[in-house]
Amino acid sequence: MTSPQLLWGRYVQFDRDGEAALLDPVTLNSVYLDRGEVTDLSAVPPTATHTALAELGFAPDGPRTDGRAALRNHLARLGLGATPLRISGLRVVLTDKCNMSCDYCFVQTNTGKADMTEAELEAGLSYLFETNAGEDEVSIQWFGGEPTIRFDLMQYGDRLADRLAAQHGVKRIRRTVVTNGARLTDDMIDHFARHQYGVGVSIDGPPAINAENRTLLGGQPADDRIRRNVQRLLAADGVHVGCNLTPTSANIGRLAEMVTWIIDDLGLTFIYTNTPIPTGGRWRVDGAELARELYKARMVALGRGAMMFSVLDRAFQALDRRHPMLFDHMQSDRTLNVALLPGNRISLCDINFDEPAFLHTIDELRADPSLLGGIAKTIAPIADCGTCPALAICGGPSRNEQLLIGGTTPDPQMCAFYQGTVEVAVWDSTGVQ
Repeated sequence: MTSPQLLWGRYVQFDRDGEAALLDPVTLNSVYLDRGEVTDLSAVPPTATHTALAELGFAPDGPRTDGRAALRNHLARLGLGATPLRISGLRVVLTDKCNMSCDYCFVQTNTGKADMTEAELEAGLSYLFETNAGEDEVSIQWFGGEPTIRFDLMQYGDRLADRLAAQHGVKRIRRTVVTNGARLTDDMIDHFARHQYGVGVSIDGPPAINAENRTLLGGQPADDRIRRNVQRLLAADGVHVGCNLTPTSANIGRLAEMVTWIIDDLGLTFIYTNTPIPTGGRWRVDGAELARELYKARMVALGRGAMMFSVLDRAFQALDRRHPMLFDHMQSDRTLNVALLPGNRISLCDINFDEPAFLHTIDELRADPSLLGGIAKTIAPIADCGTCPALAICGGPSRNEQLLIGGTTPDPQMCAFYQGTVEVAVWDSTGVQ
């Protein structure tokens, strides 16, 4: 990837082999320039290329507005804000018990803390459905630890959710579970099929790769068992099965190979790739290289008739729709998924269960919905954000990332990652119009 340059103080110019792509990092308009047009652009204006670009909205004249201010004004015109409107989904943390000891997990497992109770689950689900009365959909994701350890609570919760949906006029419940897949039973799979679950099985690659970071508590791998259970899930009508792939020290540099194995050997055609979070206060991967790897892996998946989703898709969608996609802490309809924790507590960040700034009781949220603003991102918090190609796609670190890194200045590898995703998307045929 090349270092982009600013054109006329406002537009980002990506150069490659004599060609160029221009991007307005605020409006997300983009345009491709061939070799002749690049040469013409460097001549004294006005040239034919200058004239054509002006007709497309790329012009050298006009007010020189700070990029951050321009983005904030653009968001205001679009009616977009960083504060969620309501909670529409729960990541229900049933237990912190787990049968595995994955060394990169963001959850502290097997601490001896009490599991969720039926009364706590009822309080959380009642709040969810009351808040979304008359809406089209709510989402419930069972989580842990390993959530299947408390399959009894999942069953209880699904029965209760059906009753609450009918009571409050919620049309659809989207149910998912994140599992390591090692302890699935026939009863569980039948339940998943009956309720049309999405089942995300966490696998990082073939046995030798997976065992680097994911083993049972006794230290032994569970790959054969997981493979058999994946096949059982695929055979069950009504179950939608996918893979949660985490970039790790064992598979970085080989993600395309991992995706090939997941598709060809496991038969999974839906892959979601997690984005690293700055554990220990910093990113632990090369951001630009990860962006390139994700693109290669995505092309491998598409070539095999599969779908692979990652932050890259946020960049593709933003460029295709000419619409900012920087509010990664909430859904596209400005609603929020939160974590429901034992003890009638909710964390506004569904991947941080301990930060006091995110933790509230259900009663507190009922009494003061404005507390949802505690998760809102500060848009473009530092001056360097104003000239960043990823201004309207990243927008700066999330509240969770700011707390993990101990400040507003993003990790350099995070910046490299988002800038890399934008460059990849701009050069992709879906990005350049």
